[in-house]
Amino acid sequence: MSNLKKSYLTVFTLVLSASIALSTHPTLALDNSAQTASNTSSVTTAAGSTSTGTTSASTGAASTDASSADSSASSTTKPATPPDTSTLNLSLDDALKTVETGNPDLKLADSQIAIYDKQNQTDLAQHSAGTAVTDEDSKKVAFLNYKRSQWTLDNAKHDRDTQLKNLKVDVTNQYETILALQQQVNNYATELQNIDKVIDQVNLQIKLGLQIPSAIDSYTASKSKLQAAQKAVQNTINSDMITLKQDLGIDLSRNVVLTSSLIPYTQFDDSKFNDQIAEAIKNDYNIQKYTQDIDITQVEHDIDLEFDDKAADQLEISIEDKKETLANLGINKEVALRTEYNSMKSLENTIAADKLTVEADQINLNTKQKNVDVGTATSLDMINLQNTLLNDQNTLQQDINSYMTAAANLQNDLAD
Repeated sequence: MSNLKKSYLTVFTLVLSASIALSTHPTLALDNSAQTASNTSSVTTAAGSTSTGTTSASTGAASTDASSADSSASSTTKPATPPDTSTLNLSLDDALKTVETGNPDLKLADSQIAIYDKQNQTDLAQHSAGTAVTDEDSKKVAFLNYKRSQWTLDNAKHDRDTQLKNLKVDVTNQYETILALQQQVNNYATELQNIDKVIDQVNLQIKLGLQIPSAIDSYTASKSKLQAAQKAVQNTINSDMITLKQDLGIDLSRNVVLTSSLIPYTQFDDSKFNDQIAEAIKNDYNIQKYTQDIDITQVEHDIDLEFDDKAADQLEISIEDKKETLANLGINKEVALRTEYNSMKSLENTIAADKLTVEADQINLNTKQKNVDVGTATSLDMINLQNTLLNDQNTLQQDINSYMTAAANLQNDLAD
């Protein structure tokens, strides 16, 4: 009986344990699932990861690290430097110096050159290591890659120098254009003063009954057109100033005052132009560039051919195309230079005609002034002549700016 009781108790204990286990298992599973989701959510938030295998300990570490990083970043963050709002007095010489250090395109070119230089150093080191040639790639490492990366680096440096020269011409043109436009705004101001005098005179005549009221309409319309034209020119100045600031790397919100005067007109010295063309063709950088490119491509072709690489056929066609381009470089260079020269000479002729027009305007104005002096004309009669002179002077200055830019570009191309 005692043994039976013991057996009964043992069975009862096992059944009770199983019942407890079965009743608590879903709860444990639910708690574990929630804990896993919580861990996963914490890791995703703190570490930017979607991994679900992260433990509570690693989650806590990630959260702590993230908090520390945020705290560190917050403590080390410096307040943004406020933009420089002071007025910058900018001479043309200062602008040409600033373009070398402030132009964003030149900064990008410098970064690219640094990358090309690093690649070339790597290729040179691999070439100098004397690694045994076992396949096509290793042979290119030994005999090709360093030549190609050096060629790329040299071209990037040359392009950067050319870019700087062109930028200096562009900046000079922008600077001079703004000065000419500012002069045009002043001319419009003078014309507006002149037309105000006419309007006052006509209003007086209307008041005295010498003119009908509608006589003033054409003059007020002319004044409105002048005011609109003046505003349009000022808007152009503002736009051109933004472009100039961008090219110089100056804060766009900063006020800039141009302090230099307009460059005087000087004719391009073409007394030895034919000799300059011959020298330019002889020293054309593109001749060196294409000659080296053909030699390097030939090395690549020979390696591909040695290892039965089908790319050799395409490289052979490329070499022939480059040879044809090289053969035509001289004539193409001469055609381009002579075309530039002829365009510049056309501007030179235009300027000569502009000067004659301005001289004629001045003669007419002087003649009218004599009539005013003897009482056969009034000062109002001179207003149209004065306005004509101002407009023709502005046209002359614009053509001078175009000519000086064309001459500077031609000089750069002759030296390239």
